[in-house]
Amino acid sequence: MSGPPRHATVLDTTALSNFAHVDDLELLFDVPRLVTVAAVQRELEDGSESHPYLENAISELESEIPVLVPSAETTIETEETLLKTLDPGEAQALAVADVAGGTLVTDDGDARGAAEQRGVDVTGSIGLLVRFVEDGQLSVETADSHLKRWIDEAGFRSPARDFTVFLDD
Repeated sequence: MSGPPRHATVLDTTALSNFAHVDDLELLFDVPRLVTVAAVQRELEDGSESHPYLENAISELESEIPVLVPSAETTIETEETLLKTLDPGEAQALAVADVAGGTLVTDDGDARGAAEQRGVDVTGSIGLLVRFVEDGQLSVETADSHLKRWIDEAGFRSPARDFTVFLDD
């Protein structure tokens, strides 16, 4: 794929990793204009030896989740600006979301802050869980189980352990 679709939803490594960890990547496949970037693919590949569940995410790249190679212009800005404070996957994903007028999906606090400073919409793994519950794709119980597994097994930092806290009444 050459360029991002307009209003792309761009996944970073952590978001993909979280859904791979609970073996529920297929939830992501219906997210409109979903993409990731080459730096995220590299990070997943680099981590797959110590985290075998990442193989599931890697196998879905390209077939279900397009991987973008950012343009030279995006790459230059990424290297010059975002890489000063962000990891390559987060930096590249944010740069692509910015160019596409899209949404960055990240759980990294620095990446979220940088996205907000640039006026880029941002959500995270919990935001996706909320969306999937509200859309009827996932039960509250399953979302709660996913969140607890992320916390207990993957070291995910969440502002709350009980998923229902994130739902509007």
